Amino acid sequence: MKSFGKFYLQEKRVDTTATAAYTELYPALMFNHGFRPVSVEDVKKFVYRTKLDDTNSKKTFLNTSDPESAKIYIDKMSSISPTLVKTKLQNAIGIVNYLYDLHTTNPIKSVAWGFRDKPKGVPTNHAGDIFVNFKDNSMIGISLKAGTSKSKEPLLNSYVGTQYKRINREKKILDLENALWDSVYSKLPELPEDVKKINYMSKKAKVRQAYLDYFLVNQTEADELYKIMARISREKFIEQLNTLSLDEFKVWVEKNFNLQKPQNPPLVLVKAVKNTAEQKGDDLQSILPLITDFKAKINLSSVQEWFIDIDTPDGSKRLLLTIRSDSGVRAGKKLARLGKLGKFTMLKLQYNGIKNL
Repeated sequence: MKSFGKFYLQEKRVDTTATAAYTELYPALMFNHGFRPVSVEDVKKFVYRTKLDDTNSKKTFLNTSDPESAKIYIDKMSSISPTLVKTKLQNAIGIVNYLYDLHTTNPIKSVAWGFRDKPKGVPTNHAGDIFVNFKDNSMIGISLKAGTSKSKEPLLNSYVGTQYKRINREKKILDLENALWDSVYSKLPELPEDVKKINYMSKKAKVRQAYLDYFLVNQTEADELYKIMARISREKFIEQLNTLSLDEFKVWVEKNFNLQKPQNPPLVLVKAVKNTAEQKGDDLQSILPLITDFKAKINLSSVQEWFIDIDTPDGSKRLLLTIRSDSGVRAGKKLARLGKLGKFTMLKLQYNGIKNL
């Protein structure tokens, strides 16, 4: 097998927990201090100068270790791509502006960072990233998303293998593994002789190395294998999803889709685009009890798209979903973090919204 080690590039991993903190922690801190930034530089100056143990900062934190975590993420900011930091801090400006606009309609007492813990009485699985405490003693959780003006942020953000378990079809994942071997992984040239259909899922490091070597020599053909992988992953999951009863389907959606369902405290979705942010919603929660039938189908004209057509008394609608790789492939990347074929049965599975038919 050819070795490309000397050509590997060093990869600098982005700390997604840190960058998420910039759109969650920073707006909470700024609002609690009564600070309203105008520019990215305003945000930087604020976080570098703010004392994390003062009275206003303490409103932000839910446990004694959060200030230390906050300091770590603030210190890391200088080591992250300036372009990425700029984008995240623009988002932070948009989110804190949203909080001030919310404050004018219902005065806010404080905003808490739901980093590791949730406020007292809030379920640990609540999807809120920050929690707004109003002066009338009510509370809401806010799930924060960032994107472009046209992007649709996923309301289900999971993995194929995970969702096999969630629909109680875990034993059927072997069918997917066998199909992927027959049509995808067995086609990798120079695959070690000891890697067989019966054991390739337990020899992932060897398979990933063979895939990386192939990708670096012939990316075009390797990408064709990925297209086949994405098609099979969609077909096999759709096949299992369509075996669910209507009640099972509704339970799956209710438990796994990040719907704005009635809960305590209420959850709202806020999307930040550059330095603006606005509340978003999805109609699926109100429609779910009315669904009378469903059918999952693949979009063969797309590498990643599939959908679920649902019938309701008000007509038919379509849920828009994707199954895709959420990371790339390149020289120097750690084998365990390779995307595409390196994901095996764990391609990303996402729900992106609903439309009328």
